[in-house]
Amino acid sequence: MDQKLSNLVEELTTSGEPQLSPEKMKELKKICKSSEEQLSHAYHLLMAQLSQDHAEIRLSAFQAIDELFARSHQFRMLVVSNFQEFLELTLGTDHEQPLPPPREVAQRLRQAATRAIQGWNEKYGAAYKKLALGYHFLRHSKQVDFQDVSGRTVAERKREEEKQKRLDRIYREKSERAIREMEEMAEEIRRCLTEVESCFRLLVPLDFATGVGASLPTVAFDVSVESASSWASAGNHGDEEQPCCSKTLLASASCPGASSGAGPPQTTSGAKDEEEEE
Repeated sequence: MDQKLSNLVEELTTSGEPQLSPEKMKELKKICKSSEEQLSHAYHLLMAQLSQDHAEIRLSAFQAIDELFARSHQFRMLVVSNFQEFLELTLGTDHEQPLPPPREVAQRLRQAATRAIQGWNEKYGAAYKKLALGYHFLRHSKQVDFQDVSGRTVAERKREEEKQKRLDRIYREKSERAIREMEEMAEEIRRCLTEVESCFRLLVPLDFATGVGASLPTVAFDVSVESASSWASAGNHGDEEQPCCSKTLLASASCPGASSGAGPPQTTSGAKDEEEEE
């Protein structure tokens, strides 16, 4: 019977399943009901599994303890007789011996144990003094917030707060360093912008107050319009309004033959008279 009980507890706690097997748990309860000796043996086997360095084994062992705790007065007496060890193994109240990995399963174990202990105290605290004292110890000495779903101890909260403060300090230092670097580069950036603006002013003499991007197309358009207007004016106005070079150019344009030397041949008057006399 002892070997059967030992195998059953091992199978229950090492399955790796999030929930206990109902069939195996029913068999365990049946064995525990057979005698107080078997019940005590089951308690020690479960506590041994609760001491394993693996959160999944501890979670399964705790689930079995929780079910037996609700069914047997003798089992409750065994649990509260060594309640401090039970708290250390399920809640990690000893900061020097935190709960084993995996971390996610350890968190689930802590949450389940916190809810169970609160329920135990509400239901059995008046009848089991050590249970009430343990609950008081958790709430006031270890400052376990039973309203906190995660069931974190004060030591864990402090560690998380210190970690968050350290991260905040790192982010703040990075931001301050980036600001300092920008301030150091500001003068060089302004100098580069001034040089770029000067280059554009040399290429396109225009007031940049309205913006370089918006002005450049307008400049090209205005220059083309002014050039076309000036040529049109030169053709429509009188000579007195044109400079000398403009008059010459216009005259040449109107008489293309004069400038190139081409045109119809010209006969002299003397040659014409000779032909008439003949």
